Amino acid sequence: MPNPSGRDDHPCRSTRAARSHRRGSWFGHGQITSTEKSGFGRFLDDIVYAFADVSLPLIPFLWYVRVGAPNRFFGLKTSAFVGWMTMVVVTALIRGGWLPPLATETRGWVSLAPALLLFRLVYFNAVLAAVAYGGGTVANAIGLPLVSVAFSMGLASVGIAAFPRLAELFCDRFLVSGVRPGD
Repeated sequence: MPNPSGRDDHPCRSTRAARSHRRGSWFGHGQITSTEKSGFGRFLDDIVYAFADVSLPLIPFLWYVRVGAPNRFFGLKTSAFVGWMTMVVVTALIRGGWLPPLATETRGWVSLAPALLLFRLVYFNAVLAAVAYGGGTVANAIGLPLVSVAFSMGLASVGIAAFPRLAELFCDRFLVSGVRPGD
């Protein structure tokens, strides 16, 4: 959806980090600024952001895996951990503009609109549950642990790379942030 500035932005997407080399930084007590960062510095900044963005909504499923899942060599817990870390890395790559999200031309990650917080909670937990149980099932059925890890990484990558487009559709459908269907 083009806007007057000529950029292909969506109101529910946060594209500034994907278009800029500048990231927020702090120095001293209460001093915040924006500074130009190298590629490595941007990646570290994006990893920290992505870890918080992905991990906080995943607390319910991560707690369930920690408490309720049995310990097995390359079982549910291993698949959940691999999927979780893959989700964080892919989110950071999409946020920084290094990796394009699936089915959309808009670079960057999803904004923190209040309605999208609930969508994140449901979607991220569903993706990680599919990754964990799918990877655990592959490990038990085939008996090849590395295939289970590769399956978990692949499914988590596709699941999280599809999230920006699904968030756009969610925003359009439910009039989030003033977006109206058909505009």
